[in-house]
Amino acid sequence: MRKVCLNCKTEYTPSLEQLMELELRPEDVVGKKFYYGKGCNNCNNTGYKGRFGIYEILLLDDDMRDMIIQHASTQVLRMEAKKRGMRTLRSAGLMSIYDGISSIEEVVRETIVEEG
Repeated sequence: MRKVCLNCKTEYTPSLEQLMELELRPEDVVGKKFYYGKGCNNCNNTGYKGRFGIYEILLLDDDMRDMIIQHASTQVLRMEAKKRGMRTLRSAGLMSIYDGISSIEEVVRETIVEEG
């Protein structure tokens, strides 16, 4: 994902519509800071400078392995993995927003809405 440019990084309060794109409510983000890049010469007026990765890692245990061997659907596997504590791409993206590394727009653009 793209990083918000450190040179023109600006704090702001996201709109209700922006929060809804992440399936968040205003009370979910109380005390959290949000940033965007205004655009400057350093980032060619894009608001972004540099990139970083977000990851979703599935730890396999015997039960998960059995589910895969039995051809469980992707949706069932994802639900079980989330129950077992897997961090999804969307949640990793949210952490990058809360850490001031990326923006709401970038996370919405690069991750999918989670089901269930």
